[in-house]
Amino acid sequence: MKEVFEKIKTEYGIEIENENDMTGAWKLVETLKERGWVVYIITAKGREQVDAWHPSYGSLYAQFGEIPNFRNLMEGICLTSLRIRELEKNGTL
Repeated sequence: MKEVFEKIKTEYGIEIENENDMTGAWKLVETLKERGWVVYIITAKGREQVDAWHPSYGSLYAQFGEIPNFRNLMEGICLTSLRIRELEKNGTL
């Protein structure tokens, strides 16, 4: 995850210390919200899911029938944020 945290810092300017740093992860969610994204976080026993929706892009994962199940919420928030950044930069994934 260290490499992912470095990418988050480069792309968003948000530093996440480690996999337990939910304060940093929540700053990332708030940044996405400010950019117009709706972030869906679903957690249940055996299920950690993060998806996002934007009026200009639609659903990040669900529109493609892809709902990834992440190891934990930190992974879900970070990887989803990086995919969003890719979409914002390139207009496509």
